[in-house]
Amino acid sequence: MKTPRITILALISALALATALQAKPIPGPKGGRIVTTEAPHVEFLVAENRAVTVSFYDAALKPVEPGSRVVTAVAEAKAGKVKLDLAPGKDGALVSTKPLPEGDGYTIVLQVRDNAAARPRNYRITYHDEVCGGCKRAEYACICEDAGGDGHKH
Repeated sequence: MKTPRITILALISALALATALQAKPIPGPKGGRIVTTEAPHVEFLVAENRAVTVSFYDAALKPVEPGSRVVTAVAEAKAGKVKLDLAPGKDGALVSTKPLPEGDGYTIVLQVRDNAAARPRNYRITYHDEVCGGCKRAEYACICEDAGGDGHKH
């Protein structure tokens, strides 16, 4: 009978930890959104030309090469889903070969695999290109406490 209690307590503790980590977003070094809670950290950034950049960092937020990681991005815009192909760019980052679709207020699904055969980890980002009045970052990358990890409510 102790095993179920221990399991339940462990699950509650893990949920509390995840909630606490989600409440305090990590600011991305390049101004984007860190989508992971532990290293290697993954930063999602949208440039002025609407190209997507995905960068990787160690626990100290120092850049690391993507190595054998496989990353895909899909913008679920109002006009339909658009797959963004990512190619190697500067400083080990991956950069989209085409820009995001026009508009905002849609979801971008970022899928990261440690290698081609690994199980994917999916991250959903609600894309808003407005600038937050509090932290002065793009809304999708807002780090204000009331952002809740998904930007301010629109």
